[in-house]
Amino acid sequence: MSLVSPYKRVIILALDGLRRFFTEVSTPTIDAFFSSSAHSLTAKAVVPTDSAQNWGSILHGVLPEKHGLTNGDVEAGIPYNENSKYPSIYKLLSSSSKNIKMASYVAWEPVNTGIIELSIKADLYAPLTHENRFWRWWLRFKHHCLKNSIYDNFVVSRLVEYIRNPENNNVELLFIHLTDVDEHGHGYGFGSQPYLNQIKIMDSQIATILKAIDEAGWNDDSLIIMTTDHGGVGKKHGGSSDQEVNVFLAVRGAGIEPNSKIESEVKNMDCAALALYALGKDIPEWFDAKLPAEFLHIRKY
Repeated sequence: MSLVSPYKRVIILALDGLRRFFTEVSTPTIDAFFSSSAHSLTAKAVVPTDSAQNWGSILHGVLPEKHGLTNGDVEAGIPYNENSKYPSIYKLLSSSSKNIKMASYVAWEPVNTGIIELSIKADLYAPLTHENRFWRWWLRFKHHCLKNSIYDNFVVSRLVEYIRNPENNNVELLFIHLTDVDEHGHGYGFGSQPYLNQIKIMDSQIATILKAIDEAGWNDDSLIIMTTDHGGVGKKHGGSSDQEVNVFLAVRGAGIEPNSKIESEVKNMDCAALALYALGKDIPEWFDAKLPAEFLHIRKY
């Protein structure tokens, strides 16, 4: 007999550069999400603790030495190898379900142009790709000259429109990436007051996203995963220090005990295995990502 999943879709809330700093400021939305989820504050990022390596592992299910993604390559516009032995979960899902609907709304456009294969048919959005020339100029000016990036405002606005559109009710995989916290870490220092203030802003943006999900009626049949790619030291990251590697993982959905701890040793990369499993798909034998034991029960015969 085949396995049955209670989930129609998986939503990944990808919060760039957050580490566990949200525990140091008021974040009522994240706190409420943790209270309604199974979670771990002892999860680990993969090393090197850079965005391409970690989002690559989260979306491809393998360690960086296998997927080979680097910030330099993806920011230079080099697309992911379509013939790689380690395809993304987007490609795995599209191969097993011909007409599957997927989406990726990201503040950092290399996720869509360098980490997810270009052959994938998905609803894609990134501010520096899809906004008009004036807004793209303004975003770059705010980021590079004023050290006050506002990419996430655009992502959240366009994402809410997407979720509210009934034509998108059948989306099965939705990756949502916010980056302004990480940009404030690079601009002012990870753990600095401007960085912590941006976490508060991000918390309110997550509230807007979760409200849209609830109003669309998606809560009952969605598995929502919240994680980050790395932390930072000073204004940098990429190393193997505790400040860079120590991250978190929180998972909310039907059948998952609220406010429960994930006791298994987990990596942020394990999101790939969890997403496939929740959508009723087999986890490839070549995956380095593992399904935490706490979630084995979410599929039944």
